[in-house]
This record gives sequence, C-alpha cells and structure tokens, in this order.
Amino acid sequence: MLDERIVPVAKDRSTETRNIVVTIFSIILLYIISIYFYHNVEGWTHLDAAYFVTMTITTIGYGDFAPHTDEGKIFTMFVGFIGIGLAFLLIANMVSFREKALDRHMFDKIMLLKRLSVLHRRDEKKGLKSQIPKPDKKK
Repeated sequence: MLDERIVPVAKDRSTETRNIVVTIFSIILLYIISIYFYHNVEGWTHLDAAYFVTMTITTIGYGDFAPHTDEGKIFTMFVGFIGIGLAFLLIANMVSFREKALDRHMFDKIMLLKRLSVLHRRDEKKGLKSQIPKPDKKK
C-alpha cells in the first residue's frame, strides 16, 4: 500500500542528546580547569578567570585581561583552540538536533498525506464517494 522505499527517520534522540550533554560537560570541565589554573598561576580572582575564559572561548577578546606568565600564555593557546572548538561543536550539535527534529516532523506530515492519498484512491476504485474534499480549482 504505502511506498516502502521511504526510510523512516529514526525516532531515537539519544545520540543527539548525548552529544550535546558530552559537549556541555567538556566545556564545564574546561572552565573548571582554566579557572583553577588562572587563579593559581596568574593570581586572578575566580570571577576574572571565568570572565577571561569566556572572552577567549567566544572569541570576543576585549583585551582587558591577558596572561603575563609564560605558562599562562601557553595555557591560553590551548584553552583557545580547545574552547573555540568545543563552542563550535556545541553549536553544530544543537543545529543537528534541531534539523533531525524538523526531519522527523516533516516525515510524519508526508506519511500522513501519503496515507490519505492511498485511502482516497482506494475509495475511488470502490466507487465510493471520498470523504476527503477536493481542492477548489477556481482562483
């Protein structure tokens, strides 16, 4: 009856959700390690360290804070590469989650229309009056 060539979209959201959760957990872990490092090595307050990490990861970089030690500068290079990568990964995972949700929604709508079409054709073959109203061709 229905076209079996259409592959249903997976209803399981666990992979997308897991990817988002793991990425968020990784960002939080990066924050914790970075705040601890900058507090102890650069002597910044926890708030200043968190502010600096946020400005680095989001690539805003106001320039009001900068590491002064060689260790801090080297660590900041790694925080930048890892943090910016994680931020983009989080955005990509969220976009993928939303895209698959839309795919599932559209698939459900298409399958509903396909079922209605099959029922309409079956009724016409039996000579029954279809319960599905035909669209007006006048415009």
